[in-house]
Amino acid sequence: MYLTRAVWFFMLLILGWGQTQAQQYDRSAGIRLGGSSGLTFKKFIIDEQAVELIVSNRKNGIQLTILHLLHQPMHVSFNENFFFYYGVGGHVGSEKHSGIEKELSNFDPNDFNYVDKNYLTLGIDGMIGIEYRMLSVPITLSMDLKPYLNYVGFRKVKADFWDASIAIKYVF
Repeated sequence: MYLTRAVWFFMLLILGWGQTQAQQYDRSAGIRLGGSSGLTFKKFIIDEQAVELIVSNRKNGIQLTILHLLHQPMHVSFNENFFFYYGVGGHVGSEKHSGIEKELSNFDPNDFNYVDKNYLTLGIDGMIGIEYRMLSVPITLSMDLKPYLNYVGFRKVKADFWDASIAIKYVF
């Protein structure tokens, strides 16, 4: 609760500070904090189209996510540094899961335990978000939602539609 208020206060404080610049940037790198926290790198390839790489931590494992993102300026009357972005991609990695594989604890077939084990995960991802560009500082702040469909260990399909995060990136 307090963290959410602090994040909103920080965003509003930053939004009121800095100068408006029309120039765009080429690359950025930073941290993503949320359901899949990790490091992120974004490279623009054509105009407002970018490729974003995210190395994240999820369920005691590691994942590499690659997304193709399209950015569009938001027509906000008080500031022209807001951009709406959306895109799709995929991920590969490893996660620890219990509840997939069983192990007998005795000779009785009804007496078993689930095994905690690392599994290969593959999946598809989407992303939708808002980015604020402060190129005079030079950083970007963003808030996004990254739903994903996860195929765990070639045995189980899991989905998460509410993987929300905030990110701060250095522009270079």
